[in-house]
Amino acid sequence: MKTKKPELGVVGQPVWHHYHSRKMTVVEERKDFLAISGSAAFIEIFLNPAATSNLFKWFVRWKINQFVVMEVTGQRLFSDQDLKAAFGLSDVSGEHGEWIISRFGADVAEQTKYIRWKEYLNIPCPGTGGDGDPNVSVYLSEEIKWAVKNLLEI
Repeated sequence: MKTKKPELGVVGQPVWHHYHSRKMTVVEERKDFLAISGSAAFIEIFLNPAATSNLFKWFVRWKINQFVVMEVTGQRLFSDQDLKAAFGLSDVSGEHGEWIISRFGADVAEQTKYIRWKEYLNIPCPGTGGDGDPNVSVYLSEEIKWAVKNLLEI
């Protein structure tokens, strides 16, 4: 799959990525659970106890606090490969990510799950990069990458 440079904003990150992403850090790490949090967003990744195949192995659940009384939540099922690609441990896109890459610019993507360019990750989709988007932006620090590697045992 071919990568495409996204349109960049004034701070040099993709316009679909929120600048608060650099506030995201690992807050809890166990053998089958990982929590990443920032000032307004929270992500947890944990094993799906009902998984019968690798396609549905991990729950990725997120919550975004928007303004004072509003929030957005969501969850998706990820495979090992989805987690690797989303969190910068692989450059192999998902089966349905090519159109997202060609439209928005990215290194890897998978429809309804993630889009990533370099260290800039959005779950589950690209956005406007502003407050109020229904997606979580994460800047992939070495700490976050290391925690996902540990979770996947690679």
